[in-house]
Amino acid sequence: MANVEITGLYIYPVKSCAGIRVQELKFDHQGPVGDRRYMVVSPDGRFLTQRQLPVMAHIECKLLESGLELSFSGTDFCCVSVAEVQTAAVRLVVSVWDDEMEALDCGDDVAAFLSGVLGREARLVYMPESTHRQVDASRAMEGEWVGFADGFPLLLCAEESLQSLSEEAGLEVDMLRFRPNVVVRGGQPFEELSWTVLSSASGQMQLLKPCTRCVIPTRDIDTQQKQPDVVAALKKLCVHDKQILFGQNAVVSGLDSLRVGDCFESSGD
Repeated sequence: MANVEITGLYIYPVKSCAGIRVQELKFDHQGPVGDRRYMVVSPDGRFLTQRQLPVMAHIECKLLESGLELSFSGTDFCCVSVAEVQTAAVRLVVSVWDDEMEALDCGDDVAAFLSGVLGREARLVYMPESTHRQVDASRAMEGEWVGFADGFPLLLCAEESLQSLSEEAGLEVDMLRFRPNVVVRGGQPFEELSWTVLSSASGQMQLLKPCTRCVIPTRDIDTQQKQPDVVAALKKLCVHDKQILFGQNAVVSGLDSLRVGDCFESSGD
């Protein structure tokens, strides 16, 4: 058991594009407000990510009252109006892994912008409130929804685990490589993998599944080049049953929001 403090909160407006640090996460029925409600897809509706297109890490996102602004290399930008998208109501069936869901196409202008940046045909889609995507029912209750995230509405990572990884790699590893929503401190390195619940007087974060990592965390966040020392450190410290694990997937219960500085008590195996 550990006393755990939230030290960082992040949202990623477009799946697999750059994140935004925030002081508060608010929640609606699809998870953190503003997080992964947009997604880049191929012409057949299949999601595109940094796994195959590392340049996506450098597409910056800014949430506007009217929608979204995307920029690349600090100069080119393109704005998306949610109201216009909803009015046009061009509906597509898109997929994230094995899940298929309905989304709204964000138009030709942003499609041209993304296609130019990525060097291949791509479109941007938006998840309307009417779309309900169930979190893995084997791990979450029926009626737990998620946006375009890989499978769960929250990803939690711990500072102590990152520090241990950095020491093993011999370089400072940026937490944003792991694309967390919630960063905490207060436990021992990798202790968070054994937590099942973080509790406060207001509610809980239920930790449902350690996160299996792909190639993205092995790349330098600026150059997007794979770093062998980080690969070696992950293999030494984070392999469980032949999978690299870092962080925990989570949902909230009884919480309307999370804030930097909020404290919780951990419990688990």
